[in-house]
Amino acid sequence: MIAPSVSSRACSTACSSLYAIRDSLYTFSLSQHIPRQRTHLTKIRFFHSTRQHNSSKISYRVAVSSSGKNRRFHPLKNVYNFDPSGPALGVTKETNSVSRRRTRPDSGEDAFFVSRIGNRISDHQEGNAEAVAFAVADGVGGWTESRVDPADFSHGLCGYMAHTAETWHEPAEALRPKHLLQAGYDRVVADPTIRAGGSTASVGVALPDGRVELANLGDSGSVLVRRAAVHSYSVPQTHGFNTPFQLSVIPPRMRAQANVFGGAFLEDFPKDASVTNVQMVHGDVLILATDGVFDNLNNQDILKLVTSRMVMTGAWTATESGVGVSENLRALAAPGGVADALPTPSGSALSKEDSDSRLDEATLQSVLASTIAGEAKKASVDYRRDGPFAKEAQRYYPGDYYRGGKVDDICVVVVVAVDDSASAKV
Repeated sequence: MIAPSVSSRACSTACSSLYAIRDSLYTFSLSQHIPRQRTHLTKIRFFHSTRQHNSSKISYRVAVSSSGKNRRFHPLKNVYNFDPSGPALGVTKETNSVSRRRTRPDSGEDAFFVSRIGNRISDHQEGNAEAVAFAVADGVGGWTESRVDPADFSHGLCGYMAHTAETWHEPAEALRPKHLLQAGYDRVVADPTIRAGGSTASVGVALPDGRVELANLGDSGSVLVRRAAVHSYSVPQTHGFNTPFQLSVIPPRMRAQANVFGGAFLEDFPKDASVTNVQMVHGDVLILATDGVFDNLNNQDILKLVTSRMVMTGAWTATESGVGVSENLRALAAPGGVADALPTPSGSALSKEDSDSRLDEATLQSVLASTIAGEAKKASVDYRRDGPFAKEAQRYYPGDYYRGGKVDDICVVVVVAVDDSASAKV
């Protein structure tokens, strides 16, 4: 008897057992799928997007909000601001596997990182000063059926990608998202503490002139919002319903078992990631998120949330002639910059002192991240509101009853572009 597939993503608790059976049969029916060998980067290719001829110097203000599927969400507690002068955000420095599990972010099977590119002693540090790398990853929940913690793979992948970015010694434009993804994947494969697992990933590298390259593998993804409009967005990569492209580590015993029964695991590689180049300008908002967001909110939902918060805080100005960027954007993106625009929490699980402290640290980007994560969390448990996942399930399986949101881990990275040049136009 063929063991259930561990390569498809586990459905939420509301999914019927029929979904799991169909997904597992679908995975093993791909007998023509031939595993491909991992490829290593043989040379460094520099960023190839068209450089804009202006004097703009873009810096990136980044924040993350996350929540495990069975965890309570608090908009002030479940948010993290990135400090470019400090260590990478979202990863632990522990080497022991038990300590890593205990100290990693409370984001369930989702993981993230934000890091500057290059260390302080690099010859290229001055040119890399404003360059940042960031990513989200979503562990494939189906591995729990094989007694594997899916979070080990996703958190390990982000940790190794962050280390690669921090120790980069070349110009930042030589670091590509696919290189980051390949480097992280190679180290996960070589890590004896990560014996099995899989993950999707969405990775970005942002340069000081506004150029951002994004690599997406699976159903995590990105949305770029510019002045109350969706400027660009990624398209999910899937093999079928609820079966995204995914990086995998498959134990030899399980691979041999699959070969005996004529099946094959779904396994994709960093080279399969789709790549997008965008040019961010002053006031742009870039969102990277896992499927815990995109299964519950569509792009228009995200646009409305971002626009309402940008206008409410005064970061964008709405006039009869259109939407502009406020002169106060830099101040709003600084710690405490939006404290006056936020309501005082009532009935909070945090103490008054803790709430006041977190309000003093609140930034524009942290408000955006926690707003999107919070709305996705609320939609995931709303059985009266059909989200994108529910609508897709209804199309694939019209005879089955699936309504409402999809309970899942949630992770959101928000990047706000700020023009630091004296001639910034708003």
